[in-house]
Amino acid sequence: MTHDELAREADALTGGPAFSAWPIRGRRLRPHKGGGGDGGARQMEEDRQRRVTAAVNRINAIFNGADVLQGVGKASQYTPGQTYYNADGSVFVAPTNTVQQEISADQAGFYTDGDTPQHHLRPGVQEGSRNNGNDSYYYRNVQVADQDAINKALQNGLYTSVQKVTGQARQPLYDEQRDAVYDLNAKDVNRQFEEAERANRFGLARAGLLGGSADVDSNADLQRRTNEGLIKAAGIGDQAAADLQTSDERARQNLISMAQSGIDTGTAGQMALSQLDANSQNAASARSGATVGSLFGDLAQAYLYGQQQAGLRAGVSPYQNYFQPGVSNSTRSGYGGSVQ
Repeated sequence: MTHDELAREADALTGGPAFSAWPIRGRRLRPHKGGGGDGGARQMEEDRQRRVTAAVNRINAIFNGADVLQGVGKASQYTPGQTYYNADGSVFVAPTNTVQQEISADQAGFYTDGDTPQHHLRPGVQEGSRNNGNDSYYYRNVQVADQDAINKALQNGLYTSVQKVTGQARQPLYDEQRDAVYDLNAKDVNRQFEEAERANRFGLARAGLLGGSADVDSNADLQRRTNEGLIKAAGIGDQAAADLQTSDERARQNLISMAQSGIDTGTAGQMALSQLDANSQNAASARSGATVGSLFGDLAQAYLYGQQQAGLRAGVSPYQNYFQPGVSNSTRSGYGGSVQ
């Protein structure tokens, strides 16, 4: 049976690697492992999971206020031997491809003397075959730069230097937002109190009620409403801080979802920094949005008005029983004469 016939029989029986692809040393076959496998799917999934984990870790680090590195100075070309950085500040390692470098028999190994001389291969040298196994050759696997992958990396962003971005804890920003909103509204409460107290004092003075019970009661109510306004201002401040924190957490979760969908670590880091900055600016511009509103309204002269109404009611009280709707108010009960 010829070699080709044997190859066809083996292929039909095993369905595995082509028999003709098995390397031959002398007259002996050297089968290799082959057949089956997942086509590299498992390795690709493991690589994807590593990228996702790296991107998520960077997002969390930035949102937690950790210091991070960031590539700067975008490169326009790649020069072998020069150090480049990814967007996340890590050193760029140029991808490589494995290729076969054919070598001579003398370079491949050496012979030993004896009854049957043998050719021993040097470490790293392999023997291959071609022309349906009729010819053999020797080669080493060598790594060469993958220029296509390098060009793609340039398009995505390679950087010539790196800088440190100092992290900023978000909790102090939440506290700052709360305090700023509270201070803004507390000032408004105090302003309203001063205006209401002054108007109330002038009104009482014109009515000659300063120092009386109306004065005491009106000032007590002014103070009560002021305290309620300050409590309301504190609540508005707490809500403003909570809103900023909610915006941050929503942004974090959105970026994590994007990382799981495939964005790289550098892009994730840049987006996280940009989103936090945008949230801070939006919160600062919204500080004046929520206010305590009008606390006193017409309260300034409320007690004076109340005293006037009380006096009016007291003045008309004696006549309320006398002047009643539907009842005759004449002192004469009827006509006492007679008609002639």
